[in-house]
Amino acid sequence: MQKSPVSLQFNMKAIFIIPVVFSVFLFSCKDPEQSVTPLENHTDSLAVDSTKGTVKLKKANELSGEPGAIGVFEVPEMLTLCRKDSAATSKMAVTFAKNYSILEKDLAYLGIKSSGSAGSIYYNNDTSNFIFECVFPIAGMPKKTPKKSTIVVLEASPMLIYNHYGEYADLHVAYDNVRKYLAMNELVQAGPLREFYITNPDVVTDHSKWLTRLMVPVMKKK
Repeated sequence: MQKSPVSLQFNMKAIFIIPVVFSVFLFSCKDPEQSVTPLENHTDSLAVDSTKGTVKLKKANELSGEPGAIGVFEVPEMLTLCRKDSAATSKMAVTFAKNYSILEKDLAYLGIKSSGSAGSIYYNNDTSNFIFECVFPIAGMPKKTPKKSTIVVLEASPMLIYNHYGEYADLHVAYDNVRKYLAMNELVQAGPLREFYITNPDVVTDHSKWLTRLMVPVMKKK
């Protein structure tokens, strides 16, 4: 998976200047402390006869940077440092910036660095009080307990991966394309969606090169 420098200089406020209502159609209302029930046989459930035009499961190490929907991948468990919070749409920018600041302070306290790009996970569709987690992937279990955040293992899952390049304000287009992709391939969302902000907008000034990776847990429609 492509990595980018992660620091609070990564301007999270820039992401949420535009209201985040583009994501609501894909929200899961499961609580972040509850795990998503995994599919009993991921490969058999999704790797159907390719002659029928259905999606075959791929390995996470095959992820590419191609734009758009690049397929359904077997995404392994992900160890993360997380901060759960909630906020109205109008306060998302400030709340996200606050939580990433706390996460960075805990990373410093633990003496570790993030092993990947900053991300977020959404759990409901209430614009007056979005429930979400801000996350940093980490490579291993810290020796100390974080002060104001939580160590969470994000469960392995088959996930539709969609690479969005461009302004964060245009993410609604990406989510509309995701919805169409799910419908065309007879897939349904099976857990909370994840967003990872691969490109640091303070380092890469060309907005057209900003990569946001959408990860949607999926299962075949019954």
